[in-house]
Amino acid sequence: MEPERLGEELDDQDRILLLFAYLGPLALVALVAARREFVKWHAKQGLVLGVSFAAVYLVLLRPAIALATRFLWSAFADLIWAATWLVVLGAVTVTLVCVVRALEGERFKLPGLGEIADRL
Repeated sequence: MEPERLGEELDDQDRILLLFAYLGPLALVALVAARREFVKWHAKQGLVLGVSFAAVYLVLLRPAIALATRFLWSAFADLIWAATWLVVLGAVTVTLVCVVRALEGERFKLPGLGEIADRL
């Protein structure tokens, strides 16, 4: 799927709001303060992305860490911690890619999450 390009130039306020759009709870600020539909869409996608990262951490990783450190070998717990850091690294990478693509004026849809952002 080809990303859509923005036809007009972004001003400084739009660039700041696009940065806020992918910084977790600050996506709400971007959603409320945005004047352009392009910035609002990125704020929606950033909000969905932040909620999905939080859900993965709270539902999957945190209980796995607690179980591994309490009941399993310490080597297995270290593997769980390594997996957690890989997920964090992936989350940071995805966030940076989204910010860069948004600042370039592209509407880059993340698979699965972009469609959810379209429905909001």
